[in-house]
Amino acid sequence: MFRDEFKERYKTIPFAISETRLGKKRQEIISHQHKEMELIVMEEGRAHFYIDGGLYEAHAGDVLFIPPYEMHRIQMVEGESRHLCICFDLSLLCDAALREGLLSRTVTVTHLFHAEAPDTPSLAFGIRTAFSAFLEEREGWELCAMGALSLAFGRAKEGGAFTPRLFNIKKTDLGKLALDYIGAHYAEKITSRSAACALFLNHSYFCRVFKKAFGCSFSRYLLAYRLEKARIKLKWEAGSVSEIALASGFTDFSYFGKVFKEKYGASPLAYRKG
Repeated sequence: MFRDEFKERYKTIPFAISETRLGKKRQEIISHQHKEMELIVMEEGRAHFYIDGGLYEAHAGDVLFIPPYEMHRIQMVEGESRHLCICFDLSLLCDAALREGLLSRTVTVTHLFHAEAPDTPSLAFGIRTAFSAFLEEREGWELCAMGALSLAFGRAKEGGAFTPRLFNIKKTDLGKLALDYIGAHYAEKITSRSAACALFLNHSYFCRVFKKAFGCSFSRYLLAYRLEKARIKLKWEAGSVSEIALASGFTDFSYFGKVFKEKYGASPLAYRKG
């Protein structure tokens, strides 16, 4: 997801879930960031998670914590894998100091909890419980979900998973600057060169650092970003398919239809009707 688009999955509280399978049809989820906290429990197989510049190989039973605005992507290793994910706004946490520390990035968190570690089963239980509460939507599910989150965070904090950063990180990194630029200009005719120019960076340097941060070229990421924006607009806005294509940065409608179908398995019109 990009920026605030998790809101489309919200029900009554700022909380959303997803279940992802990586296999023959989906090899990788490209780099992205969002303001929500993300907790993941691996259920089957193994996958590579790239989080804030680090590589973590997760196996069944492992748990991952991804704080707000940290760049991350997922890549299949071999075979198939499946993981459950919950994403939520940190306003749901009662620990104000921890909430502000994570948002300001003055507090860092352990990203990967191995299945065999003593506290990991409790973390996985909390994630699964919150996931099931959202899915079943029984009366009072919100309280159950928030209680499960509190349980997971309490156990993680007790185990020393949250620590003050040892260095000042007030400077915004290039990944966030690049996403800010794409978010503001994706509907326009932009390129890696125009992005580098806007950020007052050498073009070659920008392309090299962008690929390292996002795991793909600027043009590939921009296409994925535009397609996701178009998908959301088709779902929630009333404009015609051509109007939405233009608003998402596509001027060639036949190309838009082709790449949209390749990405989502249906034409833009069929996706809207479905």
